[in-house]
Amino acid sequence: MRGLCLLLLTLWVAPSISAATPSPAAEVSAEEARAQFTTTRVVVTGVVEGVTEFLPVSSTGHMIISDRLLSVDNDEHTFVRGVVDRKGRPVNLDRVADDYIVIIQFGAILAVLVVFFSRLRQLASGLLKLEPSALALTQSIAIAFLPAAVLGYLCKEYIPFSIEIVALALITGGLVILLAERYLPKHQAQPDEVLRLTWRQALTIGLCQCVALIPGTSRSLATILGGRWAGLSAAAATEFSFLVGLAILSAASLYKLYSLGPAVSQVYPLGSAGLGLLIAALAAFLSVKWMVGFIMRRGMGPFAWYRIALGLSILGWLALR
Repeated sequence: MRGLCLLLLTLWVAPSISAATPSPAAEVSAEEARAQFTTTRVVVTGVVEGVTEFLPVSSTGHMIISDRLLSVDNDEHTFVRGVVDRKGRPVNLDRVADDYIVIIQFGAILAVLVVFFSRLRQLASGLLKLEPSALALTQSIAIAFLPAAVLGYLCKEYIPFSIEIVALALITGGLVILLAERYLPKHQAQPDEVLRLTWRQALTIGLCQCVALIPGTSRSLATILGGRWAGLSAAAATEFSFLVGLAILSAASLYKLYSLGPAVSQVYPLGSAGLGLLIAALAAFLSVKWMVGFIMRRGMGPFAWYRIALGLSILGWLALR
């Protein structure tokens, strides 16, 4: 596992430290930036985000691929004229595209709130009553949440969102799934297993989740395999992945909205953003309901072959261009 982390970090860091000749800065108006959010783009983006967010296939990777296929302009050297974020920094098209991906994750958040409403209501009620099980689960979620949140905040400016990295991470993740399905022990599911996580198990899951900062890796994959590596059953690892994902997605989306400040209303059309969020919510709801049963029946092997096939297809397409 340590060797795998080093390999993925190498794939992540190498492109970001390579020298590139900067292109001359250009500008577009706020109206031109908003015009890029066509109905087709909003629908495709919402479906892709919702379907893939909680599957072990990387929603970010699929969003980068869909943006490329839709010819979304995400030039980092093109800035939106007169638009600045909360800190007064100019906003470029690369940030407009990337932050939109995070913002519509609110749809996936809504889906998890609905699917796990009973568990979340139980957790909230237990916290109000200071029940030990509720306090323990909250502590576990916090421990698993912090490593990726801190590392993601510190490294947010250095994460390269390139389709090449996505392809390599998809293939690597697929191979990891095949190895995990073969060698990781399969633990029998126990009632309310997530309520009895130790801090070491939660920390193991949190550290594994850090690898998912590499686009194309998949946060769900990292947390589910991290949970199984820590000794959880597949069912408990999947449920805990959803709960940690709820915390991570909420924090990331709220942070993006706060950081953009006044730029949110200037570059994102309210109607298009709302439609994308609702589509993502519906797609994520159906995906989550389907995924739990599928993993219980079939395991994650099919996702591995899908990842490998998609990654190789992308590399082949890039080679032929």
